[in-house]
Amino acid sequence: MLLPHMAEKTTSRQASFRDRLARNLRFFRGQRGLSQENLADRAGIHRTHIGQLELGRRSVTLDTLVSLAQALGVDEFDLLAEREDVAVPVKMGRKNKAGPQPEES
Repeated sequence: MLLPHMAEKTTSRQASFRDRLARNLRFFRGQRGLSQENLADRAGIHRTHIGQLELGRRSVTLDTLVSLAQALGVDEFDLLAEREDVAVPVKMGRKNKAGPQPEES
């Protein structure tokens, strides 16, 4: 996460690319039906890191960018490109680990 003193020095161009990466990550992840956890496992990074990137709260290193692109099966450029496509909705929130609940009668 960006520390307060770092956020103050973020330029609009930096913020724009961070937002673009966030949108593209959500787009490609949704297109492939992957959860943040699945993508994180494939890319070899932590799930919370994916979440922070998708919220535009964290900058990406080149190594992480390459890992994400490989995990999604896209070119690194695709993660930074301006898109006209609409993101595929992905399910948000925690999964119910307790399993299906019995129906009340």
